[in-house]
Amino acid sequence: MRPQMILLLTIFLAVLPLAAIATVSRKPAAGAWEPIKDVHDPHVQAIGRFAVGAFNSKHHAQLVFKDIRRGETQADHGTKYFLHLLVAQPSSPCYAALVLEKPGKQPLELLSFEGDTC
Repeated sequence: MRPQMILLLTIFLAVLPLAAIATVSRKPAAGAWEPIKDVHDPHVQAIGRFAVGAFNSKHHAQLVFKDIRRGETQADHGTKYFLHLLVAQPSSPCYAALVLEKPGKQPLELLSFEGDTC
């Protein structure tokens, strides 16, 4: 039994540093989602308006931005905004939009825009 224990201990001690190196070298794909504290901030409101306008342009729709119910941000090659929007449309007034804000000529990009539950 003693040689087996020594062998297991040797293997464990040999693998442990490799596991530590693998853990340190991994980078997270993106930061954690953080709630937006003030969805009425003019910058956040502008991003919500952009999302509705970009959707309208792409789908020839006529949604009218009303407000943002809540939202979250994530740092990932810029800042992603996940917004729960209210629009002036009685049939389906709630939408969820994902917008990427990054530096450059076109700082905002609409990644998704879908119906949401109110």
